[in-house]
Amino acid sequence: MHAKIRIVIGCVLLMALTAGAQEMADVQFFPGVARLAGAPPSQWVSDVTVYNPNGYDTTVGFQFLREKQEHEIFDILVPPHQQYQLAPGETRLFEDVLNTVFGITSDTKGGLLVTCLDDLMQGTSNGEDAVILATMRTYDVSSPVGTYGQTIPANNSVTNSSGWVSTVTGARNDDRFRSNIGVVNLSQESVSFAFQFKRSNGDVVVQNTRRMEALEVNQWSFDKLGVGSVEGPLTVEVWIDSWGSENDACLSFDEGGLEFFVYVSKVDSDTQDAEFMYAAPPPELDELECP
Repeated sequence: MHAKIRIVIGCVLLMALTAGAQEMADVQFFPGVARLAGAPPSQWVSDVTVYNPNGYDTTVGFQFLREKQEHEIFDILVPPHQQYQLAPGETRLFEDVLNTVFGITSDTKGGLLVTCLDDLMQGTSNGEDAVILATMRTYDVSSPVGTYGQTIPANNSVTNSSGWVSTVTGARNDDRFRSNIGVVNLSQESVSFAFQFKRSNGDVVVQNTRRMEALEVNQWSFDKLGVGSVEGPLTVEVWIDSWGSENDACLSFDEGGLEFFVYVSKVDSDTQDAEFMYAAPPPELDELECP
């Protein structure tokens, strides 16, 4: 595999600044893109808004990574790309993006790559300085009163690698809230992930593991991971449990190492209002000694 291709994919999630912030970049990745029925009566869809800040026409490409599937790296780099040309200064809303861009009508979810990088598309000539600004909203359309949902930024500072723990707090799983945890395996091979759920006093509720295939996107409810109903806030820790590969755990991604990121989606069971939270890796990850 070409080194440039490795670096491009590795950089998909390494270009953001702060949680929740929008960013201008040539590659952006969104977890949690959906078109599916949730807990009755909820029905979830995702909208994507893209802005072209460049002073010239810019082609933007979309690639959907369906959840619970292994993906080869070239699934991203070659057609079928869904490509659209945006005029200078144009902002375009892609409502129900899985249906309107990809023609999907059945229940599904996964990750969405949005890019203006010529290396990830064919027949484009955007130029090396081309960037886009994009954001995604996933929301429930079932209520006659209005929609409830969550804005999901392309936050790329949350990528983790090797054996370090990613941590997210503020989850709830009780008679009022339900939570889901999602993992994006950026590695180019199968990886086993460990999950640890902690009560407000620090006691561990449950530990569990799940194996994910290369470039797989997946999400599980807390209940499916054995959490059950727990009073009070929860903190979740996720790390790579076992390598199951020939790769050195201390390698960086562009050298063939393992990388991932984690998020939690918390939903109010009464209103269907949702919150989206990225898990944080340790600070100054690149300065820590590899275990």
